Amino acid sequence: MNELALSYDKKISKGKLAIIDIGSNSIRLVIYPQNGKYPFPLFNERINCKLGDGLTSSQKMASQSISKALSAIKRFAYIIKTMSVDHQLIVATAAIRRAKNAKEFLRPAEKLLNNKIRTLSAKEEAHYAYLGVLSNMDIHNGLVADLGGGSLELILINDGKKIKSTSLDIGHLSQLSYNEIDAEISKVKWLNKSEGLSLYGTGGSFRALGSAYIKNYDYPLQLLHGLKFKSEQATMLLDKISDESEVVIGIPPGRIDTISTAANIMMSLVLRSSVKDIMISGTSIRDGLIAELNEENRVSPDKVAYYKVLAKNQRFNGMQTRIKKIFKPIFKKIANKDFERVFKISTNLSDIAWDEQPELRGNIASDKILSLPIRDLSHVERVWMANVLYYRYIGTKDKKQINQDVINLLSPKQRRSSFAIGLGLRFLYVFSAGLPKNLDNIKFKIKKNKLVCSILPEARGLMDRECERKLKSFASACDLNYEIV
Repeated sequence: MNELALSYDKKISKGKLAIIDIGSNSIRLVIYPQNGKYPFPLFNERINCKLGDGLTSSQKMASQSISKALSAIKRFAYIIKTMSVDHQLIVATAAIRRAKNAKEFLRPAEKLLNNKIRTLSAKEEAHYAYLGVLSNMDIHNGLVADLGGGSLELILINDGKKIKSTSLDIGHLSQLSYNEIDAEISKVKWLNKSEGLSLYGTGGSFRALGSAYIKNYDYPLQLLHGLKFKSEQATMLLDKISDESEVVIGIPPGRIDTISTAANIMMSLVLRSSVKDIMISGTSIRDGLIAELNEENRVSPDKVAYYKVLAKNQRFNGMQTRIKKIFKPIFKKIANKDFERVFKISTNLSDIAWDEQPELRGNIASDKILSLPIRDLSHVERVWMANVLYYRYIGTKDKKQINQDVINLLSPKQRRSSFAIGLGLRFLYVFSAGLPKNLDNIKFKIKKNKLVCSILPEARGLMDRECERKLKSFASACDLNYEIV
């Protein structure tokens, strides 16, 4: 455990954890169960206080901003108390770090919270931004940018490791022209090493850019985390946003006043770095703190236990493990190996809609997958999963599919494989009656152009005409004949 964690509690193990992030633009309280072991908050609230507003010129926080911030802290302190929170991590960033009158806020705030506020250094802020993005996205090489109200953190990643990082005193609350912003960004000499890489943007301004992209380019999936688009599209959109006379749809109302400056920062960054595309991250330094606190015991996104939290009401323990075992000999013949991890996740969530109205289960299951808080999935992977679970419930009886615009994010080959996998899951659930032990009696293999289904003698009675029809549909979706032995 790192120095930051130890400064609060020598061993933060069990119980609810509250993180308060005191930023230059807003203050946010997030409360996690089980100390953030599972990344699904019990409570999440953000209050705009703009502590960093005007800080560039005066070097002091405005008294009205301090007053508003203390009011937010007072509310948060009461919530923490009434929710019986066991541990607190309270961090402050650029505004508090730079303000000459920081103590005017810190002293009464610490008294209200009955806890110490840790002001992160520029280096620490960049570090936790990096950890937050990396814990929720699979990044081998790329540029991470965390744009806040008072600062811009930049981190260069190579082979999954941080090799360069810096923090600039420019943010969306900065009262600077484009030329002044560009002059600051140009000082980061290693930015040229990011040419041709992806830019992973985090912070409210990047999410506002993502929201504008969804609306202006008619992107079908209303999901910001994992949203990816070309740098050329970004610069065209940023050019419009930076022009205060232009009205750009999709910008959240709370960002209207600051989005022009933010657009200038993002535009300069994209041009100076020569990145090929931008991916929006829904993470923050809070995710970085959680990742570091629970480095040893945080449940991996690949683990079954992680997804049981998402689908608490699934019926049968052991069903998912057996399905994976049965599919193992044939999966690579049906789907691209890149989807093997996602198939396992689909399997873990394959009973997610069992207690819904039968005729609605397919739509409900796919909608849940498209909206569940799973951050380590690309949009294509998410849609592939949604299609798998749609057909797991619907089968071939309904010629409809999930939203056409959404399904168009998949290639024809990806559509076919998700359709086939869905029908395979459907067959196994019907054959076994949802009982895990019944799957011990069946095996799959592919021999020449046949899907061979081996069933032990004592379980032959499970294979009635309806089950055989579903097996035939599964084989046909795989472009195979079938044989029962």
